[in-house]
Amino acid sequence: MNLPRSLPALLCMILGAALAASAKAPPATVSGQVLDSQGRPLPGALIWIKPAVTTGLLTAHADGQGRYQSAKLPNVPYYAIGYFQTDYHGQTYCLRLASENPGGYDAFSPDPTAGIVRNFKLQLSGRIPDSSGYPAYFGSEVRLMWKGDYDAGTTVPADSTVQATFTPDGPLIDGSTGKAFTISGNQSEPIIKDVPVGHYRVTAAEIHADGHKSPLIVGQKDPTLAASATFDFQPSGGCGGATSNVGRAFLYVARP
Repeated sequence: MNLPRSLPALLCMILGAALAASAKAPPATVSGQVLDSQGRPLPGALIWIKPAVTTGLLTAHADGQGRYQSAKLPNVPYYAIGYFQTDYHGQTYCLRLASENPGGYDAFSPDPTAGIVRNFKLQLSGRIPDSSGYPAYFGSEVRLMWKGDYDAGTTVPADSTVQATFTPDGPLIDGSTGKAFTISGNQSEPIIKDVPVGHYRVTAAEIHADGHKSPLIVGQKDPTLAASATFDFQPSGGCGGATSNVGRAFLYVARP
């Protein structure tokens, strides 16, 4: 048997084994770590431990290292669902967290010999795997709205495509810098899905049948449109459910 060459090496081995043992969750519990979108611990995250076949709810909160651990669980199947509540531009949002891997969305039964691990991360876009029926996303929705002739400006024809450019005006809701992006829609497909929640400056253009573009006026309120406008999302309820609890936002467009 090969022995460590020195006492310090032996102590390191013993300490490492002790730390590994202490990191294991107790039997019949669920535990894990929650990270933000930059891979840093996310303190205060809320974890729902929800029975899969009966009523009731247990909760746990992530500590300063983003770690959480449940109490000992009765032997029934559970789902672990993560949320993060945060204030952003004067509103309070409760965002759904993503599981570390696809299996993390599945139900689990407590292990009587070892703890179950469910890790989470904050992400602002992508489809939520466990949403049923209507697809849900970590991002929110933007609906393009066509103004009528009774308002200032002229309605964009139904056969024209609207191209809107969103430029972040400050950090996104997760603190990241964000990047400008362009989305397109028309009257037959006016819903733009999976937009990262942020505070934006928006401009828009009409793409005509021959391919050329002309600027549009835009805004989030029907009476007041301009060549560019600020754009915000609104929270939709508190923590809970399969979505990120952010309401659909509306962007009105018109010809000048």
